[in-house]
Amino acid sequence: LWRMGIYELGEYTEVHPTFLYESIATFILFIILMKISKKRKFTGQLTYVYFIIYGFERMIVEGLRTDSLMIGPIRISQALSLVILIMGITLYIKNRRMLNNN
Repeated sequence: LWRMGIYELGEYTEVHPTFLYESIATFILFIILMKISKKRKFTGQLTYVYFIIYGFERMIVEGLRTDSLMIGPIRISQALSLVILIMGITLYIKNRRMLNNN
């Protein structure tokens, strides 16, 4: 759908405008966090939701990039995003359970 052209080593290539995707996703994340902030139920909830959504979004966007740092077949930024996503989900569930137990 969206693409932009770049010249790299004298060759024209069309790529995804990942910076645009990132900007749009970050703006949507801001709106979501603003809505949640009015109804948050426990300390840290906004941070954990941020980790979850941002980690997921970064995994998707980094998969579209053409200039990723790789270790074998794994993109480092996607691996880090997955860690952030899992950490956010784990902490969210842990704190939600603690809230329900009190």
